[in-house]
Amino acid sequence: MIERRAEGLAIEEEKRVTLARRVDEVQPCQAHYVDGDAVVGVGEYQVVHAPEKLVCLGLGSCVGIAIFDISSQIGGLIHAMLPKYEEGRDKTKASKYADSAVMLMVDELVEMGARKPLLRAKIAGGAQMFSFISSDTLNIGQRNSVVAKETLKKENIPLLAEDVGGTKGRTIFFNSVDGSIRIQKNGEVSQI
Repeated sequence: MIERRAEGLAIEEEKRVTLARRVDEVQPCQAHYVDGDAVVGVGEYQVVHAPEKLVCLGLGSCVGIAIFDISSQIGGLIHAMLPKYEEGRDKTKASKYADSAVMLMVDELVEMGARKPLLRAKIAGGAQMFSFISSDTLNIGQRNSVVAKETLKKENIPLLAEDVGGTKGRTIFFNSVDGSIRIQKNGEVSQI
């Protein structure tokens, strides 16, 4: 059973410290599937019980963040579009930002039965898709990856593996049974 809560999130701006803990409205999203795997859309996240599988299609500068508890076989996948909620213009959809999406999904994983001390993470994506961009502030891919790692560290969730950066987009497939991520990049397949 897939639970998907990513759109329509209203967050109290003045309380950044408890940003992702203050969700006023949650609306379910329409699930889409590719070869039996549920697609996590841009700026969304999904949480599932094993044996469900999730996919993020066409990660360019976006970053895919998988967080899971193998013992309870509960996990989720984020398709984060931008690094920080506080820097964003759209305050109605916290799931599109790496920092707030991680906090939201961790809370939901725990609500579903995952044990926070057993949560682990893997990330992929964050490519520099346009070689003509040299400014650090415009390198969204790198910033997405950095903020994802910083937020996982703040949440005390170990990062087990990553495949980030470069100039090529990726599609990632998350397996909630074992926490593995299969990565398709530039015609090649790898796993972390």
